[in-house]
Amino acid sequence: MPDYQKMYAALFNRITDVIGELQEIQQLTEEMYLNTFEIAPGRKVLDIAKWAETRYNRTVHDSQGNSGKEFVPMYKILKKEPLNPTVTKMVIDAPLIARKAEPGQFIIFRAKEDSERIPLTIADYDREAGTVTIIFQIVGGSTMELNAMEEGESLHDFVGPLGTASHLDGLKKVAVVGGGVGCAIAYPVAKKLHELGAEVHSIVGFRNKDLVILEDEFKAVSDKLAMMTDDGSYGEKGLVTAALEKLITEGNQYDEVIAIGPLIMMKFVCQVTKKYGIKTTVSMNPIMIDGTGMCGG
Repeated sequence: MPDYQKMYAALFNRITDVIGELQEIQQLTEEMYLNTFEIAPGRKVLDIAKWAETRYNRTVHDSQGNSGKEFVPMYKILKKEPLNPTVTKMVIDAPLIARKAEPGQFIIFRAKEDSERIPLTIADYDREAGTVTIIFQIVGGSTMELNAMEEGESLHDFVGPLGTASHLDGLKKVAVVGGGVGCAIAYPVAKKLHELGAEVHSIVGFRNKDLVILEDEFKAVSDKLAMMTDDGSYGEKGLVTAALEKLITEGNQYDEVIAIGPLIMMKFVCQVTKKYGIKTTVSMNPIMIDGTGMCGG
């Protein structure tokens, strides 16, 4: 009897390879379009030299003053920063993804050629610098492998942006609630709302002071920030739900509450907002299959 499990695994791996290749072709096509020049009305041609220069090469100089070209790998790790003992932030050189990324979307990366593909939510992006920020918790083999990489090294694959962006247009006053490493997903939402001119009240919670992340980033984009810790070692002692209900009873009328964090936290946030009839959006991370939606999973 054939081993259907192995056959399915091999087929799935090939499908994901093709998806990655198609994404790369799309990015190459867009880069080529940006490096075209018009030779007649409605007719453009690719400046191959310019495109190759901007994508793959840079001029380098040796100690004798000689210059030459050096291959620059894609998806270079420009910055690596530990946020706490189990959470790391990386800034990746990915200009085409940065140009289109929006809060709520994600990437699928592969550290090495034979590595597992895993999804990570886009934690931030800089369109001008052409960078995408990812924040991940070190919980398994793939994130351990990623965390072992250093600045200057390059990821083998970095595909995106994938998924549907958060719907934030038209909101005037919003409470953004983040719990633990879920704050890495809540932050780009708060940042985008701030850029859109909304009044943003952020409530972030952690077990203790040692696990706090992104405090300065949240301060920069929030009109109000409530910092909560379970043990009271930093900020106020208590749960994010207590801080949220306090803000509501003080008279704050929110168009929406957006909660991202552990399932149990989001459940109790919904119980609070239900009492006051406030629209609430939570982030439910499903099992990821191909990451594009084509599988129907």
